[in-house]
Amino acid sequence: MIDRNGVSWYGPRALRRHRRPGTGALAFVAMAAVAAVVVAGCGPIEYINQVSVKAAGAVSAAKLAQADRYAPYEFTAAEEYLHKAREEASYAEYQEAIEFGRKAEELADKGRAIAVAKLSQSAGASQSATPASESSKPMLPASRPASEDETPK
Repeated sequence: MIDRNGVSWYGPRALRRHRRPGTGALAFVAMAAVAAVVVAGCGPIEYINQVSVKAAGAVSAAKLAQADRYAPYEFTAAEEYLHKAREEASYAEYQEAIEFGRKAEELADKGRAIAVAKLSQSAGASQSATPASESSKPMLPASRPASEDETPK
């Protein structure tokens, strides 16, 4: 027999006892590494939410509200911030991309609000400038008097 009872090549029995996983410095380092990976993974997720969903949607809504015509500064700045956010994300600079996305969303919302306000003002001004005869209901063809050219023969 190679190993006698109670004698081992691996040292005394006290050193060979089984340890519970999760206790000790190695477990702490492993958990810290997992936490770092999880936190690092949040950058792209937040980028997708902020830039691809919120900022791009706000710029699209501003364009539909004709902000490019009525609020050109805000709309152009929003488009450029959105472009810069996408550029920063291509270099994996997600925090900068998220900040540019927030600026793009803010300016797009501001441009949309300006455009909606100007459109409502122009619609109100055109309503008040329209003569009462034009804004009333048009006469039906049966109610107008027949002229000599339209009499049946």
